[in-house]
Amino acid sequence: MTIMLSSWLVSWRNVTRHKKRFFFTLVALVLGVAVMASMLISKSTFSNLMDEQERLHAGDADFWIQSNESTFSENELEWLQQQEEVEEGVSLFNKKGFAEMETEDPAQASVRFTGISDFNNTLIEMPVKAGDVTKEGLIITDNAAELFGKEIGDQISFQDMGSLEITAIVQEGGMLNSPKTFEAAILQDIQVMVPLEELQQWTGIDKQISNFRFKVNNDTDEKQLLSAYQSELEGTDLFVQPIVADSQQNNDVEGLYYVFDLIAILSIFISSFIAFNMINTSIIERKKEIAIMKSLGYTNGNIVKLIVKEIGFLAVIGTIFGLGIGIWLGLYFQDILVSVIVTQNVSYDVVIVGPLIISAIVGIVFPFLAAAWPLYKAGKTPILKAMFETSATHNSFNKLNKFRIILGVICSGIGLIDNVWAFLFLFVGLVLLFPLWMRVVQIVVNPIMAFVFRFSGKQALRSIKQFEQRNANTAAMLAIGVSLALFMSAALQSLPEGMEEEIEATFGGDILVEKETPWTDSDLDNVQGIEDVEDANSYTEIPNVTWHTKADELREFSIISFPDINNAEKFELVEEVEGNSNHPYIYVGERALTEWGGDVGDVLTLNTPAGEQNFFVKGSVQTSHNTSYIAFVEEDVIKNELNWPHDYHLALDAVDKDAISTAVLTLESTFGEEINGINTVTLTKEQTTSAVNGMDELMQGLLLLIIAISAIGISNTLFMNTMERVKEIGTMRAIGFTKRQVQFMIIAEGLFIGFTGVIVGVLYGILVIYLNSISADAQGLLNFIVPWNSLLIAIAGGVLFTLFASWLPSISASRTSIKEAINYE
Repeated sequence: MTIMLSSWLVSWRNVTRHKKRFFFTLVALVLGVAVMASMLISKSTFSNLMDEQERLHAGDADFWIQSNESTFSENELEWLQQQEEVEEGVSLFNKKGFAEMETEDPAQASVRFTGISDFNNTLIEMPVKAGDVTKEGLIITDNAAELFGKEIGDQISFQDMGSLEITAIVQEGGMLNSPKTFEAAILQDIQVMVPLEELQQWTGIDKQISNFRFKVNNDTDEKQLLSAYQSELEGTDLFVQPIVADSQQNNDVEGLYYVFDLIAILSIFISSFIAFNMINTSIIERKKEIAIMKSLGYTNGNIVKLIVKEIGFLAVIGTIFGLGIGIWLGLYFQDILVSVIVTQNVSYDVVIVGPLIISAIVGIVFPFLAAAWPLYKAGKTPILKAMFETSATHNSFNKLNKFRIILGVICSGIGLIDNVWAFLFLFVGLVLLFPLWMRVVQIVVNPIMAFVFRFSGKQALRSIKQFEQRNANTAAMLAIGVSLALFMSAALQSLPEGMEEEIEATFGGDILVEKETPWTDSDLDNVQGIEDVEDANSYTEIPNVTWHTKADELREFSIISFPDINNAEKFELVEEVEGNSNHPYIYVGERALTEWGGDVGDVLTLNTPAGEQNFFVKGSVQTSHNTSYIAFVEEDVIKNELNWPHDYHLALDAVDKDAISTAVLTLESTFGEEINGINTVTLTKEQTTSAVNGMDELMQGLLLLIIAISAIGISNTLFMNTMERVKEIGTMRAIGFTKRQVQFMIIAEGLFIGFTGVIVGVLYGILVIYLNSISADAQGLLNFIVPWNSLLIAIAGGVLFTLFASWLPSISASRTSIKEAINYE
């Protein structure tokens, strides 16, 4: 026990022998683990929030029956009530109305009613804030309660209908969502839930419902049941669909998740590299000590165990503190993320356990992986060579360096390929080629450093060559941080413009209107007669069309009609095959095609209002509608083959952009309660780009944090460089070097490392921006722009961080006693 305790103490003394080096390495590990944990917490929590909101909207039902008409009679479902496999069912009826309240705009009082046949059902889940959702009455959301200024027990009256007592207030999400403000209420209905019979009486539509949701027994074969019910409803206005919780219809956040993963990997990689530098240098410094231990009987295994314990101290302490800070950062980033992207005041659970476990494992394992090569060298240290070796450094272009350069050129070449994962090889090539870039930069900077720092600058350049590999690796980490900072900034500046262009090209008009009942010729004449409307065309959209991926997972999207491929205004063709097929043609959005797992030219099976149908995937398209998670079919096919004869949607062109708002007001006053929803091209642009604009400061802060971690690496490298040159510095002081000259020399070394990292990082950042601007994956959303503000921030941040990081080692070196330095071994 005493021997074991002694070995732990020896390892602790060794790892803390150079306290500044130990402290900065520990800080780097803490920050690396903290950033990784925060990114994983934000990603997991936001993903869970999106899935939970979709699950709440889907409820616990397995299937629902709808009609291609706006409503259908409850009597048409008598056959379903007698089916033994049906465990529970609930009828819903959707209708629009207006609340009796004083508003500046009549649209602000618009209410979307959902009539429900049974309040005490288990199929529809609503997160309760106050009251009892099983009690019949009026259920409103938290936002609606704020807008109405009402509480549980209060009455709310509705125009030409009646009034109801509020029996429950629920949180936003699921089936009920209401706007936060009266400004938002102009284009978004307040959503409430009322008893079905009450709503039917108010509207004078007796026994009519919009859909019927039901749950089946657990032992029911759902695929077989779907086929049987499709056959039962064949030839009628009704159709059955599985209920699917598919969050990808409304959220395209895969790119955001990719950025989070990239930042997490980069942070832990840089911090582990700093740990590698420390362990490697420590072993080089202790070669004689290790040789003496071997001569006294220590085996290679004993030596490795001691060093493993040293790494263990760093990894465990860094991970523990990093996880604590990571939780705090994760909560902070998640709040920002939700406020920027989510438009409602939703409640959510923070996902911590999984991300912390992953971060803890990575935080502990990565330092050991980074130290694998130094550990191997420590175990293989020859006794005699280590006892009499005086220097382990040399700066020639040896075979290993040539191999590194060749490998760097190959990786850089792979990085130029138009592929997301190949893109990462560009940064691998950057690291491998960095000794070459340092030599190139040194040619340019030599005269400047000699002029600014005089003799100290010349000595700094000689020292940089002495530790070329270590300095190059450290500067490379800074370069990666700077290049990613520039790329992210350029993307966040360019994406809104690219998104606006895509929306303008594929929105299909200036105003899109959905009506509760089909658009008639008379309705179209009335719309065409509006002064601010230039043109109007009805179109078809079939919602909730379900299908299976190649992995047999159930998904759903909407199908929108188009007249013909030469007049398709709602999408841009990406790829089209020449082949023909007996199946009807379908054009699938790129995101939906990726999720399906098939290719253009394959056959896609869909559950449509006409039952199961096979479609030939004629092409892939890009569109602003549902961020390309959608499909398009010719109008004749939808009406003649898919059992959807009516047009509930209308696309309007205004005479000019200034006339859009006036046209919307006229439409609302003309059709009133018949309108289900209105969307405009200007509002869509604003909503789509606001989330990206809101992420700018968050991303810049994260990437500045990466640059700060890299600067810690520079400080640590300078401490190590200085420690290995203690005797040299002492000799320089003995022959007349002043303390200030020593300080300038160390600062010059640090500035050169930082300056090289920043310059190469800027050049690589501009290259990455260009490559992504011409990438086919970018779909024209990214333009080639140089974000000058971010470039200046990156340069200033890199130089300032480096200057501060260099100052501490320079002070330490200048304070070294001449006598101690000359006698240092």
